[in-house]
Amino acid sequence: MNRWTWQQLHGLEYITVPSWQEKGAQVVFTARTGGLSSQPCHSLNLALHVGDDPEKVVHNRQLLMQLFGLGLEDMVSCQQIHGSEVGIVSRKDRSSGAYSDQTALCGWDGMITDQTDLALATFYADCIPLFFFDPARRVIAVSHSGWKGTYLQIAAKTVQAMVKTMGSVPGDIQAFIGPGIGACCYRVQPDLVQKVKDRFRDFSDIIYEDEHGYTWDLKATNEQILMLAGIPWDNIITCPLCTACYPERFFSYRRDQGQTGRMGAAIALRK
Repeated sequence: MNRWTWQQLHGLEYITVPSWQEKGAQVVFTARTGGLSSQPCHSLNLALHVGDDPEKVVHNRQLLMQLFGLGLEDMVSCQQIHGSEVGIVSRKDRSSGAYSDQTALCGWDGMITDQTDLALATFYADCIPLFFFDPARRVIAVSHSGWKGTYLQIAAKTVQAMVKTMGSVPGDIQAFIGPGIGACCYRVQPDLVQKVKDRFRDFSDIIYEDEHGYTWDLKATNEQILMLAGIPWDNIITCPLCTACYPERFFSYRRDQGQTGRMGAAIALRK
């Protein structure tokens, strides 16, 4: 039985983790359908930086927040600069980045909070969304892990920040690796392959070679990073869906050669 599942609400299809919701953390990873955007961002594009009509994006974001029973003013987003900085979100950050990229939290690719009814939101079209939940301390986090974030081990840095700032114990933390580009589609150049092998020399089954070259399994890499950071294997849930393989459900930067929208990955702690 899958520990993640598709659900539908208010006309939107999304992926969630039911066991987390039962314990007070609501996870949403949206499909691309149900919004107002036109091609090539059709239809639930949630990003303001891809050339879409800003009014349509704001409307789509309001639809996203309806899944949480919250308003768009309760959303918080960060810049997502393909780095590894993770920051703490407090009540004063409410609505940062919700209506404009100019107000997004600067320099971060990950966010952590222990505040209720704040939705931490990040946006994707192949990169790997990492969700975190500590039910013991009631702390949540979300981090954006593309190839750079994976290489820089933002997964481990998120765990370390939860431990340092929130008092979490790694063994209590649960992680959900959401949909992203799979090893089936993520081809990389030999120079990067060598860097990955050097960086993760003790990891297994992350680089594959065939007659066309090399592919990199970002999800498997993040799984092993999380385990080294102290999260038990049983606490890690991975969605195997590849965003590049399902054009009817997901945007994909690589498949669509950069002309595409973004899905939303959001998490909120409920009262």
